[in-house]
Amino acid sequence: NFKMNKIQKNIIKNLIKKEIRNLKNNEDYWGSEENVNNENTIYNYFLENKIVNQDWFDNRLKYTNIELLEELLKIK
Repeated sequence: NFKMNKIQKNIIKNLIKKEIRNLKNNEDYWGSEENVNNENTIYNYFLENKIVNQDWFDNRLKYTNIELLEELLKIK
């Protein structure tokens, strides 16, 4: 199961990088169905795996989407 967790972690990490890239390079991307779905997938992964909790997100309410994703990317 460790191997699966590592694969999932890499998939999420790559998805975060893709979201940051899309948000920085395309002003129409923010709020698109793809953006919302991908960010929900990312946030749910971190919450469901107890990597962060809701307080972690609540403490970053004023962050932009990019800032929040960059913070998640820093978490090992």
